[in-house]
Amino acid sequence: MNIKEILSEFRNNNNFKVNPPCGYPELKAGHVLPDDLKEFYDICGGIDCYTKNGGFPIKILSPNSFKQANVLLLGDEYDDDISSSWYVIIDAEDGNYISIDCNPNRLGKCYESFEYIHAIRGNCPIIAISFAELLTNIFKYKGDYFFWKDTPSFVPYGDAYDEV
Repeated sequence: MNIKEILSEFRNNNNFKVNPPCGYPELKAGHVLPDDLKEFYDICGGIDCYTKNGGFPIKILSPNSFKQANVLLLGDEYDDDISSSWYVIIDAEDGNYISIDCNPNRLGKCYESFEYIHAIRGNCPIIAISFAELLTNIFKYKGDYFFWKDTPSFVPYGDAYDEV
């Protein structure tokens, strides 16, 4: 599915609120917005997910809330770490986030970035290899629990630090 098709699914389900477009996020020099995420922001400004049903509501963040994960979670950029190019894209509440890589060499990979384990080798599972895959999985998981946690059908992609 492409981004337009995926967003059509979100719009046609009253458990989601698709927000109107409001621009693009600002990125640090050398970082790149993945094409599928750029297309997403062309069409909408974020999505409130599982607003009526589902025990784990999440927000796909607007461009204004798209921030470097290290700054948000650790208080500094840590330019010497691969996580310096990760930006929060999903707020899963209570200090739990999903980040997306904007480094051209790892562009679009999505990682679990929970408050107490963010940027710790062995604790940063790759949960999607593109934003489009992340969106598809968010829609399919029905808000019951995080789609990559304790779900037998989810095939993990390894840890973000495996390639370092």
